[in-house]
Formats: sequence, C-alpha cells, structure tokens
Amino acid sequence: MWFVNLLFNIWTYLPFLAITDELVFSVSEKEIEKSHKYYLSLINILFGEKKIQFVSVPIFQSDKKVIIFRVIQFSQMDRFKISEDKVKQLENDYKQHYDTLSENDKTIEKEELLRHLEEQESRIETSFNKINAFTTIIVAVIPILITLFDWSKLGTIDTVNKIVFAVLIYANINLCAWVFQANNVRGIEKSAFRDLKNSKEKSKEQNWQIYFDWQQIMKKADMYVSFVMYIKTWVLIVIFVSIIFFAVVQNIRKTDNESMNDRVYTVETNLIEKTYDESAIRWNRLLAELQENEYKRVLVLYNDTDIIDIREKLE
Repeated sequence: MWFVNLLFNIWTYLPFLAITDELVFSVSEKEIEKSHKYYLSLINILFGEKKIQFVSVPIFQSDKKVIIFRVIQFSQMDRFKISEDKVKQLENDYKQHYDTLSENDKTIEKEELLRHLEEQESRIETSFNKINAFTTIIVAVIPILITLFDWSKLGTIDTVNKIVFAVLIYANINLCAWVFQANNVRGIEKSAFRDLKNSKEKSKEQNWQIYFDWQQIMKKADMYVSFVMYIKTWVLIVIFVSIIFFAVVQNIRKTDNESMNDRVYTVETNLIEKTYDESAIRWNRLLAELQENEYKRVLVLYNDTDIIDIREKLE
C-alpha cells in the first residue's frame, strides 16, 4: 500500500499528465480512502498551495465534463471550511444535546470545550513557529547557495543534468511559495458577541459559541499543520535533488581540475642537449612532469626528426 501511495504522490507532482484528486491536494492522503474525484490533467503547474491545471479529464466520473482551465488553492478546499448548512445542523444538534444535560454536566462540558479550544489554538501557534523557522532558514540559506554556485559551469553539463537543475529550481520556487503563502493573513470565522448579548438563554448560547469556535479553529489548525507537512515534503525534495545536482557539479569540477594538469611543451630536439637553451629547460621540465605525476597518455606531434629518436629519449 505504501508503494501505491508513493507512486500516486510522485504522479500528482508531475507537470504533465498528472493524476490529481479534486477532494484533496495529494491523492495519497488518508481522507480519500473511501471517495475519489480523480482527474488526469494535461498540464499541472504547481506554485506552492496553488495548482494551475489545463485540460483536466475526469476519471471514473461519467457525470463530469472536461475542465479546460482551473486553479485549485489548498487553503480554500472544502475540508478546511464549514458550510452554512453544516453550521445550522451542528447548532441544532448541540443545543438539543445541551438541553439533556444537568447543570453540573453543562459546567463540565463547558470546561472540556475550553480545553479543546486551547489545544487547537496551541496547534496553530506551534505550526506558525515551525513555518517561521522554515522562513528564516530559506531566507538565510538560498542566497548563500546562489552566491557559492559557479554559474559558468552550467553550460558544461549535459541535457539530463540540465533537467535535474530545472527540477531543482522548480522545487525551490515551490518551497518558497509554500512558506510565504503559509504566512499570509487568513481570517477565522468565530462566534459573535452580539448573539450572546441578545440571547435569552445565555448559558446555552455561550456553550454553543465555544463549541462553534472549537470546530472552526480545529479546521484552521488542520490547515496549518498540513502547510507544515507540505513544506517538509518540499524541503526533502530540494535536499534530494540538490545532492544529485551538486554531486554532478563536483564531478565536473574534478574533471576540470584533472584537465588543468595537462601540459603542452614545444621543443627543438637538436637543442635539448644545450644546458641553458629554452628547449633544454622545457625538455627537463617535461621529464620531471612525467616522473612526478601520472598521465593517461602522452601525445607527440613532430616533424623534421625521427620518431625513433623521440622514443629513445622518452624511455
């Protein structure tokens, strides 16, 4: 099962012919084990919490039509909202439940709701702290990496590694987008004091408002925790692709350093026996190089001399 989830996770990130689910942002999430609304998108561009899709074809949904263009925003998904109809249902159900409680039970339940509310607010605060930590790291590290990278080497890598570099840039853009989009100010719908003020049953209204606020904040807490999880995912992607890319660049540098050890000597063979002649100096330098270093090959270009003499002198 984990392999299938991994496969779908990779598939949903692809820029072309990606399979995505309308119900959740990632098709491998547990919330969609019982229901799916799959789409195959010809183009699937990710920009943080936004998916920009062109030509999305529904899969196993005969009642749906092809969607030419759409933008899916993670924070605006239905899983992080409570519809008005759902709010009315929750209010009706809770107030009916409240009427069945004793006075002592009402007090106990109120305290428990306040504890749940505090826990969800703590989840949001913890998520913000983690997001801020990611923001600090990104703001500090990415400019340093850009400065240290030798951009002149980019033209020397092959096509496959240029694709890896493009994926690295794409991953960094998405990582930054997730972090900064997570820091966007978002309102949380909460109960209004005027409803409590105008209510004739203030205790019941107060408990309902605490219950309502808990439900709303729990949805937002789930959203911010999900933001943190997606940021971690993109951090892992950036690290993985960076290791691959910089290993390639390091190999290029090593190759370049090896090529820098190449030497070219031009000598006149009839002068190499003369102690202070330039050809003699170059010849002795060549012999020293051959004795002190390892070379894969020696290439000799010659004219007006005999190859037998050259071989003898190089023995």
